[in-house]
Amino acid sequence: MQSYQKARLARDSRYDGKFFVAVKTTKIYCRPICPASPPKEHNVVYYQSAAQAQEAGFRPCLRCRPESAPHSSAWLGNEAILHKAMQRIQSGALNHQTIQVFSESLGISDRYLRKIFEQHLGMSPQSYANHHRLMLAKQLLQQTKLSITDIALSSGFNSVRRFNDSFKATMRLSPSELRKKSHQGQTQAVNTALHLSYRPPYNWQQMQQFLKLRELSLIESVDDNSYCRSFTINQSHGWFKATHQPSKNRFSVEIELQDNAQLMPAIAQIKQVLDLDSDVSTIEQHLAKDRKLKPIMTKGLRLPACWNTFEAGIKAILGQQVSVKAAYGHTHQLIERVGSAYNDHYKLFPTPEEVMNADLSFLKMPNRRKQTLTDFATWFVKTKPQQDVNLADMLDIKGIGPWSYEYIKLRSGQDTDAFPEKDLGVLKALEAHNITDTDSWSPWRSYATLHLWHSL
Repeated sequence: MQSYQKARLARDSRYDGKFFVAVKTTKIYCRPICPASPPKEHNVVYYQSAAQAQEAGFRPCLRCRPESAPHSSAWLGNEAILHKAMQRIQSGALNHQTIQVFSESLGISDRYLRKIFEQHLGMSPQSYANHHRLMLAKQLLQQTKLSITDIALSSGFNSVRRFNDSFKATMRLSPSELRKKSHQGQTQAVNTALHLSYRPPYNWQQMQQFLKLRELSLIESVDDNSYCRSFTINQSHGWFKATHQPSKNRFSVEIELQDNAQLMPAIAQIKQVLDLDSDVSTIEQHLAKDRKLKPIMTKGLRLPACWNTFEAGIKAILGQQVSVKAAYGHTHQLIERVGSAYNDHYKLFPTPEEVMNADLSFLKMPNRRKQTLTDFATWFVKTKPQQDVNLADMLDIKGIGPWSYEYIKLRSGQDTDAFPEKDLGVLKALEAHNITDTDSWSPWRSYATLHLWHSL
């Protein structure tokens, strides 16, 4: 724990979200970057997650706002199924379904799910889900002017009464009392504005260049400091703009949604698109063990993800055996002809149903590839895969081979170990730097791929 002590005394932002500091005398827990005067060491208890601190009876600090810290899961080790369950819960998967249905979607029993949560987190999956509902609610109360009713529903609570009771029991304040401490007024804003933090380093220049090169003006725009786009999540349409604030290690994010009940999954998706929760320092330390890869690594590289797996799949198919410029020309045409309108500025990326039913004769490409688009959309409509569940089944679709499969996993943000080893750019980089062993890069081969691409 000596490293934790040094980090909190130095307010080291590299440790933000990797652990939390609970103070026994005040019963409050903080981020290691909290601006308050540091407590004496004998009054401190360290926890690896905010949920554990809350479960132990501590309440979140009103100054450093632990709910705004980037998530960290590197300490979970090889518990991939637990990591996957936590990600889905953070997206609101347990808000409106039973633990039994949720466990089945993970391919395990609810008994085993409870066992691994208790073993690694010291709490039940339901307690973990309630923690994230409350943390989102606290963030919305302090950073927005949404009504308390809207905040309750946006945070995944089924009733305002249940929200009030749960919030007061944990925070020792009612929602309205916390709001009075934060700002006056409860009139609903058109958009929701939040701060989403990350753990440095964050190479925004590389992320911005990657996004700008692939910019689809019909659905998104990229400038020097921000990225914005339209999106669809659970049949609800929306738009967000993320503006980089490097001095504060965060993005200021404005979100517009048709249905505020989809705010929790939308925030989780935005974090994934911008890769905000990765512990890049740990990843880079692992990859730098390869002496041939280390010289071409660029500090702070993040994985830019597509909005969802379907979008990543369509882009992969349209990008087969053509340049980046040609691929995005095809994608632009598809959005223009098949996508729905969102507002005066943007359209929406086509849904699986729209692509499945579309006449794709306008695309200037081999008929076999157009058929692959239709077949992929049809498969998606029929299977409705959640995250990486059943993704391997797409290999049965004619026209989707190992390259497309690995690329889809990489660009969907679902797999940190995806590796399109037959990608032309990857092959060129491997040859240029005489790299033959790539297995040692696991479980971070997706990031290694990005370093290889960037080296070109």
